[in-house]
Amino acid sequence: MNNAYKNMRGFWLDINNLESKTGLKAEGKDEILIAGLEYCMADNEGKIKNIILAASVLGNASLYFENNSPAGIGGMIGENNEEVKKAALNFIKAGAELTEKMTSSDILPEPKEINKITLFTINKKHTFFITLDELSARDTKNDFYKFYAYSQQLISAFRHIDEKTQKDKKQ
Repeated sequence: MNNAYKNMRGFWLDINNLESKTGLKAEGKDEILIAGLEYCMADNEGKIKNIILAASVLGNASLYFENNSPAGIGGMIGENNEEVKKAALNFIKAGAELTEKMTSSDILPEPKEINKITLFTINKKHTFFITLDELSARDTKNDFYKFYAYSQQLISAFRHIDEKTQKDKKQ
């Protein structure tokens, strides 16, 4: 994991970054404030790269990924976008409903295996997470399917922002 990625990952995993924000309305019985998805995959050269998607109850979200650029990281930020906000809040709500079925910890373990995804939620005291085979998460019968599906809707919202940006640049 490179330093640029570690910094952005650390930002999203640090609940203290939300302390001064107004309008926080925690979700679920465990008062979840952040939800996310993290995994790793091999790039075209076979090097392992990490990817994290995270959202807060404020309706903002970010997607960061390690890459081979000079900065070592790429990403998308979804603030002030209704599609991102709706997907982010649905994502958090779905995760908040599943905390009893996740492991509670002080930290989120780093991804280690390709084809495994870690879904997580964070409150003021704990990180709740589960690591699943990606194919299992896509199974509509899996308890975590809805949580995973909302992560994909959030990624689609980022793609729509990117497509609009690209279209606007051409005009």
